[in-house]
Amino acid sequence: MSNGKLPCKTCGFLVALLAGSALVAPTASSAEGLTIGYAAAVTGGLAPYDSPDGVSCRVDQINDAGGINGEAVELIIRDTKSDPVAASNVTRELLDLGADVLLGPPTDDGLIPMGQMAMAQGVPVLAVGATQPAFPVASPDNGFLVPYGDNAAAAAAAEHAYASGHRNAVLMIAHDVGAYSSVTPEYFAQAFERLGGEIVGRVNYHHGLADYTPQVTEIRNLSGEPDMIFAAILVPDAGVLVRTLKSAGAELAVYGTDGFDDPSFIEVAGSGASLASFTTHGFPSEGTRLAEFYEDCKERGYDVQNIFFGLGGEAVEVVKTAAEAAGSFEGAEIKEAIKEIEGMTGIVADSITFKDQGGVPLKSMVIIQVEDGAFVPVDSIVPSWIAAP
Repeated sequence: MSNGKLPCKTCGFLVALLAGSALVAPTASSAEGLTIGYAAAVTGGLAPYDSPDGVSCRVDQINDAGGINGEAVELIIRDTKSDPVAASNVTRELLDLGADVLLGPPTDDGLIPMGQMAMAQGVPVLAVGATQPAFPVASPDNGFLVPYGDNAAAAAAAEHAYASGHRNAVLMIAHDVGAYSSVTPEYFAQAFERLGGEIVGRVNYHHGLADYTPQVTEIRNLSGEPDMIFAAILVPDAGVLVRTLKSAGAELAVYGTDGFDDPSFIEVAGSGASLASFTTHGFPSEGTRLAEFYEDCKERGYDVQNIFFGLGGEAVEVVKTAAEAAGSFEGAEIKEAIKEIEGMTGIVADSITFKDQGGVPLKSMVIIQVEDGAFVPVDSIVPSWIAAP
């Protein structure tokens, strides 16, 4: 039985094992307790937005405290390599190994096939880092987000931007990260226009650009006189974008969501980091459960990379809460118990509700800016209106 522990000091070795699908013996699980299968983006471009370490640390904590319903939790992790086709392949393997619950990768193009494959067995699929509400819409019986939905994050960004005096926004649109970078800006547009703001242009890009000068030039030449940009963009591109704006003297506010939430953003952005404001899941302020989780996991030898480490722990906490409420390790019963969760105390969020939410939890969000080279929380928002997914 795997103890689920993936300390950072052995990550290189274990990643190699994960890539070869050899972390545990390739036979059906013989565990009497709960078996969690995690199709994780251990490697590849989506790795900063998944967290095998966060999941593993919470499993360690639970097992050290006596397990769930008196039984140890088994964790089996497989690497999707940030590839949706690989995600489907490892999903079949995890189901064959007897997973009662599946955790999935950060984008809906990997999650939606997972949900369909697991549905016939009644196995719930929880997205650890994905925020696209298209996933639970496509898998309404067994698909759940652990984070908020992109529609909620975009609404929170719109409310903060409008309250800060912004009225004319440019949307940056990309089509190479599932629905995240193409649909989220449109959620922002709906919320911003409803408040009284105006979308004065849309600029296309694709992730992986080393220079955003063409896009910045296009924005500067727009006739609508934009005073802000909204981009659901990933690192390192988020940093490259604001750095390019700053270098060009186009000091427009740039709003985004959790794609900015990695320490590498500050390093890449340089002085341009001051232009950014973004919605994210939480912040490890002193005395919070998230800060305590980070500290304990560091003491156990884990490397706390970013907020997605906390979401990994929170995903396991949702499963634990549901399994205890159901009094069962059967996937179908855990799935139904998740649907009844209301006001659960999370690790990242103070309160989480799945009841009557269609698989997308109701949670508060934090607005982050950069001051003196560090992330700083400046607001906490539960949006007053959210666009339908």
